[in-house]
Amino acid sequence: MKKPNFFIVGAPKCGTTALSEYLRGHPNVFFSQPKEPHFFATDFPNHRAASTLEEYMTLFHEVRPNHLRVGEGSVWYLYSRDAVRNIYAYNPNAKLIVMLRNPVDMVYSLHSQALISIDEDEKDFERAWNLQELRKSGKRIPKKCRTPAMLQYRDVGKLGAQMERLLEVFPKEQVKVILFENFVSDTKAVYEDVLSFLGLDSDGRKLFPRINENKQYRMRLLGQFTQCPPEGLLRAYGYVKDRVGIKNSGHLLMQILRKANSVFRVREPLRVEFRRTLTKDFEQDIRILERIIDRDLSYWVTQE
Repeated sequence: MKKPNFFIVGAPKCGTTALSEYLRGHPNVFFSQPKEPHFFATDFPNHRAASTLEEYMTLFHEVRPNHLRVGEGSVWYLYSRDAVRNIYAYNPNAKLIVMLRNPVDMVYSLHSQALISIDEDEKDFERAWNLQELRKSGKRIPKKCRTPAMLQYRDVGKLGAQMERLLEVFPKEQVKVILFENFVSDTKAVYEDVLSFLGLDSDGRKLFPRINENKQYRMRLLGQFTQCPPEGLLRAYGYVKDRVGIKNSGHLLMQILRKANSVFRVREPLRVEFRRTLTKDFEQDIRILERIIDRDLSYWVTQE
């Protein structure tokens, strides 16, 4: 069986879900389900969908000879201290796709996602940002938070430092960097460029629907239940489904409930002064990223 030979390694809220869905539809691509197994992020054990290589490889048991590229897309690999080195040890010839975004917009969007996943409980992003130092000392960590390091929004947004770490392991020619704004403005061109990077022919895709837009729960308590259902309930459901021949898993049932309980929400703009503060905080790291990827990102710094 072919093992994974390409990885979308992040960053979160930069279009990785959309790109993975587009690639999943290509006849020569096999993409894992779930999209984000996070197996190689051994420093984030609560996000890993598999704890052994044997379990991980079961995600790819349906790979067929026509699948020239086999991949997955775990958005925390770039932030993880372990993942990129673990991927290299597993497959040094793998190709990595990195999707990046203005860190101010990225961490603001990430905060919304953390509320949905119940990892965050502070609804106001500005207050959540100001909780970072307290949380570093182990205080004010939400009870349902799987990985407190992911609430350190400043560290998550330091994409330059993360890219430096990645390129200490993988050579540049095996890494494709995509800027979120380019992906949004000309999705087809970026998609075709990714296929070329992966050594694949175009599949002629013309439709690129929007995927994974900002959401909030209609009922937060139901959202908490579907994100973290009691293990006993899942076991009971599994027992019943085996007895009556239901094919859907308990986790799929929770996904259906989550979708029904979610509604699209337009995110309010950040307060101008707060946005300036964040931009100044990230400016030095943005300059590092500019040098690494050889692109002018000055508009990230001047954007309001």
